Amino acid sequence: METQIDRDARVVLDALALAPRDASVVANVLRRHTGLEPVRLNDAVALLVDSGYAEWIQETGTAPFDFAEVTITSRGRYEHQRLKALRSKGESLGAAREVDVAQSPGEITGDESVPARPPSPVGSPYGFTDEDWELVAERKAKADRVYAVLGHQFESTFYRTEELRGNIQLMLEQAVAAYNDQRLGAPVTLDYRPLAAGYGEHLFNEIARDIISADVAVFETSDLNPNVMLEMGVALTWGVRVLPIKAEGRQRPPSDVSGQTWADYTDSGSRFIDPDHRSKLVRMVERAIRKKGKRVF
Repeated sequence: METQIDRDARVVLDALALAPRDASVVANVLRRHTGLEPVRLNDAVALLVDSGYAEWIQETGTAPFDFAEVTITSRGRYEHQRLKALRSKGESLGAAREVDVAQSPGEITGDESVPARPPSPVGSPYGFTDEDWELVAERKAKADRVYAVLGHQFESTFYRTEELRGNIQLMLEQAVAAYNDQRLGAPVTLDYRPLAAGYGEHLFNEIARDIISADVAVFETSDLNPNVMLEMGVALTWGVRVLPIKAEGRQRPPSDVSGQTWADYTDSGSRFIDPDHRSKLVRMVERAIRKKGKRVF
């Protein structure tokens, strides 16, 4: 049956959905908007984070809250819209039915309860070794480095491959440099790599490992390449911060990933259409670093 935490989590999810995209909500503000006491708010936010519907920043000195700020994820926006649609149709809450652990957290069974994330997320790479997981853990623990990957179709009529790779690298380098200019302390460095092409079993494990261990993943989707879509799915499943890009005028994929924030470019990524693209990218880098536990002063 539905619990108090389930109901509180829906209240919090509704409040987070009102914030501008990629904007975080600090704990005191979230308490004011939800009316929940700190203990209940902490439990509700923790459930949303475990389910992949939100991300939080935890810092010292935030008591009685377990977090400093929280942001809804794209998966959370999808779940909020799904629950909103159910309510608008007048569907009954009903009793929560058991969720198969093989299902995605977003694939719940028709009721309005917020599901918990399965113990092993969908998209777990088959054949990972202990060394693979150690590499992932090592990269995730390095708060002084931003790991970024680029997934793309190797040859395309919409861009020149080497120029695209170079332009994305320059874009990320500039964002990291701007981030470093805004803070004190040791600078953060960028580790950037385009994902390999071709999908043998062993090679895909290497690609999945690079994606899962990344802090930022950029995917070029102009060609709607199935392999690129698969790579993006791995990134979204494992909570990697995703930036889909496409040549100006190209359509978005007709799927759930269309809810992502997209960036259109011209001339193989040498210029992005959104005038605020650079500042948004700096914010993405900042949030990626804070998620790794690096406090921003």
